[in-house]
Amino acid sequence: MTNYTGHEQLRADVAELANSMCDLRATLNALESRYRFDSEVLTDRLVRQTLCRINTLFLEAYREVLELDASFKD
Repeated sequence: MTNYTGHEQLRADVAELANSMCDLRATLNALESRYRFDSEVLTDRLVRQTLCRINTLFLEAYREVLELDASFKD
C-alpha cells in the first residue's frame, strides 16, 4: 500500500528529480576528478576549486531530495 494515493504525479515528479540530480552528481564528480587542484595551469586549479564548492552545495540539496523521495512508500 502506498502513502501517496491521489498524488501519483507528485511522486513521479520527485522520482524524476532525484534521478536527474543523480546524473548531475555523477557529472560533477567526473569533472572534479578531471581537473586537479595541483595542476600547473591556474585555470584548471580555479575550475577545480569552483567545482568542489558547487559539488558540496549540490550534495546538500541532493541529500534533501533523496530524503523526500524515500518518504514515499510503494
